[in-house]
Amino acid sequence: MRARILLLLFLAAFPALAAKQRSVRFTPAVTAPTFSNEVVRIFQQHCQSCHHEGDIAPFSLMTYAEAKPYATLIKFMTQSRQMPPWKPSDGCGDFVEARKLTTAEIDTIAKWVNAGAPEGNPAQLPTPRDFSAGWILGEPDLVLASPEPYTPAEGKDTYRCFTMPANTIAEKFVRAIDVHPGNRETVHHVISFIDTTGASLLLDEADPGPGYTCFGDAGFNATGTLGGWAPGSRPLELPDKVGFSLPAASRVVLQVHYHPHHGAPGPDQTSIGIYFAEEEPEKLMYVIPLINDTFTIPPHDANYRVEAGVPFIPFPIKIWFIAPHMHLLGRKMNVVLQPPNGAAQCLIDIQDWDFNWQGSYRFQEPVQVPTGSKVSLTAFYDNSSSNPRNPNDPPKAVSWGEQTTDEMCIAFLGITLD
Repeated sequence: MRARILLLLFLAAFPALAAKQRSVRFTPAVTAPTFSNEVVRIFQQHCQSCHHEGDIAPFSLMTYAEAKPYATLIKFMTQSRQMPPWKPSDGCGDFVEARKLTTAEIDTIAKWVNAGAPEGNPAQLPTPRDFSAGWILGEPDLVLASPEPYTPAEGKDTYRCFTMPANTIAEKFVRAIDVHPGNRETVHHVISFIDTTGASLLLDEADPGPGYTCFGDAGFNATGTLGGWAPGSRPLELPDKVGFSLPAASRVVLQVHYHPHHGAPGPDQTSIGIYFAEEEPEKLMYVIPLINDTFTIPPHDANYRVEAGVPFIPFPIKIWFIAPHMHLLGRKMNVVLQPPNGAAQCLIDIQDWDFNWQGSYRFQEPVQVPTGSKVSLTAFYDNSSSNPRNPNDPPKAVSWGEQTTDEMCIAFLGITLD
């Protein structure tokens, strides 16, 4: 009898319980990766240094609202390994901060996109990276730029040098540099030079307008460099206890190559951010080129070979970074170290050269180069009509030159002396 009464009471109450249950809204748990939890952490580590407002990438990936419209594109570009852009081949050179996603990271992005690119719980967001200062490495110790903007001529390549006093009363040592092109649409590349005699100021005063014309080099005997910039470059950080020397009372000269490739060029005011070491480094960094400037690429040759190198290194050195450079016809570059005794060591191998993604690649550990070693560079160029980047239609013979439509064959080595 008691069990029957309890059953009747339960049945009587069930409609009311069911109605109450229907009035409560349950949100199903998200089992796929979310932007707030997993995906933004991948973006922070591999993508945001380029994909933030005002940098080289065409859109920002700092927030969910910015990333969501590009979810499908992000999935495609990461699965095809076109992004992040990383040109060195695996198995040749072990580099710092390689911009390569793991298979697990690529799969996480794909699962996120396939699930509709959910935002997730904003409370799970990590501390955002701060690019508000405009400098990836934080505010520089010294920022140098021409005091007034310069507008290059329309429709032709222009080389212009801008000299700025560092205003240092004692020798300083540089641990990192970051070059900011003022007008990315027209700046082709930037090279810095150090002037300890004031010769660049005399050249500037003799040439009307901001800066002075300077083809080939800076027009004076430079005592060193602080590196440079090319499309795709990131800031150059030197290892601990290694630095560039910036002598007292010296001037920094930026040679800017302008290549206005569409429309009237706008004004440019390229700047360099310099970060000083807190103490004198144990080793000074020098930059030397492997270079061939005597070649001519015949028209219609899709696989033209050019070689360069140093046949004999007369004293022991360490190689800390390498920076290949070619123009629009470049397709491949390989650099190999051959010690006098021992196996050859591949320093860098790029099988799909892209002029828009260049950089300085720093080794995880410096490469030991004993006396008597040889360093060889082999590059290949495509001067055929099938090369979509070929600036000449129909193709014509192309030699070394300063213009973008000319070619170059260089690999810069950042070295210290033992």
